[in-house]
Amino acid sequence: MAAPPAIPRRGLFIGGGWREPTLGRRIPVINPATEDTIGDIPAATAEDVELAVAAARSAFLLDGGSRWARASGATRAKYLNAIAAKIKEKISYLALLETVDSGKPKDEAVADMDDVAACFEFYAGLAEALDGKQHAPISLPMEEFKTYVLKEPIGVVGLITPWNYPLLMATWKVAPALAAGCTAVLKPSELASLTCLELGAICEEIGLPSGVLNIITGLGPDAGAPIASHPHVDKIAFTGSTATGKTIMTAAAQMVKPVSLELGGKSPLVIFDDVADIDKAVEWAMFGCFFNSGQVCSATSRLLLHEKIAE
Repeated sequence: MAAPPAIPRRGLFIGGGWREPTLGRRIPVINPATEDTIGDIPAATAEDVELAVAAARSAFLLDGGSRWARASGATRAKYLNAIAAKIKEKISYLALLETVDSGKPKDEAVADMDDVAACFEFYAGLAEALDGKQHAPISLPMEEFKTYVLKEPIGVVGLITPWNYPLLMATWKVAPALAAGCTAVLKPSELASLTCLELGAICEEIGLPSGVLNIITGLGPDAGAPIASHPHVDKIAFTGSTATGKTIMTAAAQMVKPVSLELGGKSPLVIFDDVADIDKAVEWAMFGCFFNSGQVCSATSRLLLHEKIAE
């Protein structure tokens, strides 16, 4: 068995650098396999959210060539590909960190890190492709009118992510946001934040422009809620419980702020009597239900069966 990695003591990643939380609070990190305290993470509050949003706003609105929203897709792709390359360099370390933080098996954590790198590369490709799509003309039946499509980033986005795939779920939100030219404030689950903080270290290492990605850790009511209700956050993306999703949507609705929610659900397998291979259906039902210890948004823990094959 590999030795557990040393847990770096990180601050909040705001404005391209590290800072201690304003109130000085920290949250212990518990290894679920041993129930030992193996480190701690900063506990951000509304004061820290203000700083993170201001840094993201500045990076988005800054005049001149360094403005993230005005950068070419190729420029943004360069940074996303650099992040992917660093993820690949650190796969073993990041996987060990993910395992001791979230409790998932090492092999699954390694596969998650592979997916993280692939996700950044995928959105780097889409970012580059944006350059050729700007001001794309649309054919109209009347020559007197000209119509173009202009793709623009929405602004500062707040990203609140869960603990079952800590870095991967964060990447699913961070990579497309940055590729589109948005700047972001990421708030991972306080139950598994270590690899997301290491993403901040990678961004620092590759020289991602200051404030483009800010990473704050902390409890939902203290750090997540101020992001959802902040007037200078232009969009919220959240994955987690239905109850929290309702709270976030309510807060965002006060400013008519767009929200993307991925909440709890029951994803059924539909099995018909005329085409089903029963053995394969059982195998895939078991896989879908118990993969990642059943902590999957699409866990197939519900079956809809034709009555002829129910037994």
